[in-house]
Amino acid sequence: MELIIADHSGFCFGVKRAMKTIEDLVEKKQKAYTLGPIIHNPQEVERLKNLGITVADFCDIRDGNVVIRTHGVGPDIIEHLQSRGLKIVDCTCPLVKRVQKLAADISGEGYLTIIIGDHNHPEVEGIKSWCSGDAKVIENEEEARNFYTNKKVGIVVQTTQTEENVNNILKILQSKLDIVVFHNTRCNATLERQTAAANLAANVDVMLVIGGRNSSNTQKLAQVCQNVGAKVYHIETAAELDKDWFTFTDKVGITAGASTPDWIIKEVISKMEELNKNMSQEIAANEEEGETIYEDTFADLKEDTIVEGTVVKVDDNEVLVNIGYKSDGIIPINELSNAAFESPEDIIQVGDKVQVYIMKLEDAEGNVILSKKKADTINAWDFVEQAYNNQNEIEGVVTEVVKGGVLAKIDGIKGFIPASHLDLKYVPDLSVFVGQNLKLEIIELDRKKNRVVLSHKNVLEKERERLKEKTWASIEEGQVIKGVVKRLTDFGAFVDIGGVDGLIHISDLAWHKIDHPSEIVTEEQEVEVQVLKVDKERGRISLGLKQVMPNPWDEVDKKYKIGSVIDGKIVKLVSFGAFVEVEPGVEGLVHISQISKDHVSNPEDVLKTGENVKVKIMDINAKEKRMSLSIREAQDENDNRQVYEKTNENNGVTIGEMVGDLFEKK
Repeated sequence: MELIIADHSGFCFGVKRAMKTIEDLVEKKQKAYTLGPIIHNPQEVERLKNLGITVADFCDIRDGNVVIRTHGVGPDIIEHLQSRGLKIVDCTCPLVKRVQKLAADISGEGYLTIIIGDHNHPEVEGIKSWCSGDAKVIENEEEARNFYTNKKVGIVVQTTQTEENVNNILKILQSKLDIVVFHNTRCNATLERQTAAANLAANVDVMLVIGGRNSSNTQKLAQVCQNVGAKVYHIETAAELDKDWFTFTDKVGITAGASTPDWIIKEVISKMEELNKNMSQEIAANEEEGETIYEDTFADLKEDTIVEGTVVKVDDNEVLVNIGYKSDGIIPINELSNAAFESPEDIIQVGDKVQVYIMKLEDAEGNVILSKKKADTINAWDFVEQAYNNQNEIEGVVTEVVKGGVLAKIDGIKGFIPASHLDLKYVPDLSVFVGQNLKLEIIELDRKKNRVVLSHKNVLEKERERLKEKTWASIEEGQVIKGVVKRLTDFGAFVDIGGVDGLIHISDLAWHKIDHPSEIVTEEQEVEVQVLKVDKERGRISLGLKQVMPNPWDEVDKKYKIGSVIDGKIVKLVSFGAFVEVEPGVEGLVHISQISKDHVSNPEDVLKTGENVKVKIMDINAKEKRMSLSIREAQDENDNRQVYEKTNENNGVTIGEMVGDLFEKK
């Protein structure tokens, strides 16, 4: 084997700094405690324990030095320790301290603080506790998609996060939130370590990642290596190494988390070198028995079994596969695939690992005849049967509509989905499902009869139930969330907000009066609503649509002035006057005394609902949503204007001439 060590493996700057501080305390024989493990490496924590450095809860510490670990803590814990007169040795990583300060600054500005990081991780809990206001932790893309706020937000990042996770979450949040500030506080050493590990993992056969299983940075390191397609083993110590993981020709990459000490890394390398030496000796011994071993491989192969081989040649007539036999096996073209294809290379390429069914170990011409098609079918049935027995969900592609439902392919096996099991609701045209990849549950299986009955509806019901539980667990009054209108009634609209239907009462659909919800929303429309009331005991949620829209009364003082004459529509007549709508959501009262110069006993005698009128604004009280109007005053102004215009039109007298005449008379 070839062993390759990744750059930037082992202790990072912050951990080295903390461990140097701890070693100094040990050397000075000073009594010391750490608030939780100093780093996430159980072997190193145990070593320090043997040297007298004890992990303790701050409530149990009476005297001595209290070491703040690299992940940091909140200000309340520091104040508590100081109040008890304990000596604090702060080993918080400087980069973590920077994140704490930035989070505190964002919160101090009154913004909602978002931390991209792992829930319950001590670093994240510490950062969160430095925020004086609201703080939200978002760990993955799903949480980002499900989160919404109308507040301004600032964002910081847990130092050990992967670049890919941060970018994916940020992209989602940027599409729907008002982000005032974003600090990409990922540790640069973490980025270098992950980049070096990923580059190495892409060029080796096996990747070993050394570090504590509870270490966030080590977990992320393993994830980065897996993302490039490497075979990854996450180990804590050399004792976990298994020789069956490796072959003699493998290239093996080794990296370690930021909290992994050098002595553990050296033990792993030493054990790998020992394994390599043992493999060399075994191969040398096997070469001496080469012919015997070679012949033994033939005896293991039997007809009507499935084996794995490597494709060595592909042409228009056949495919040759090396299955470790004395001669390569042949896959005839008609035994290549259950799916239609134009060229064999559409199905298989030289170098591919492939499972094949041995039809004949030796035909009349001495050839081994194989079938990939039969192997695929057998494996597919095994997969489906296992899924059925374990009640696992599977995926299938709908291929065609048949009587009573549709057919779906699962790894080459055809299954039937009854129309009643395609969706939660009735779908009249089943052709809309053709070509769709659906999650399915197997509700009936008979391998002998090649019968598989599937349900997409059951999967949707379970997903809806999970979503419903999640919604009930997280919903709170005052939240602004998104939903889809599902049903309209005379009294309001029902909205699906995640497996649960909430009601927007007709009075909460718009700031102005409406006769039916269809004037504002339509079925299947996506809306943003505010949660007004939650009654978990009765299973009822009240929502508001108008509450997330501007209240027209907020702009009344800017749009209308006392004394101006405007157009309006009478919307309601009462014994003491008439209510006039000046714009949707804004109504004013024309008192009965302001309807006409003549005495009016009943407003209905002179006015009609729906009638358009001119009114003069007499008073505005936007705070109490009141506006006093006058039809009479508006008519007087209109009459005066008409008299003036008529006089001016008949005699041609201008205002200047009228003023001049007055001065001459004086």
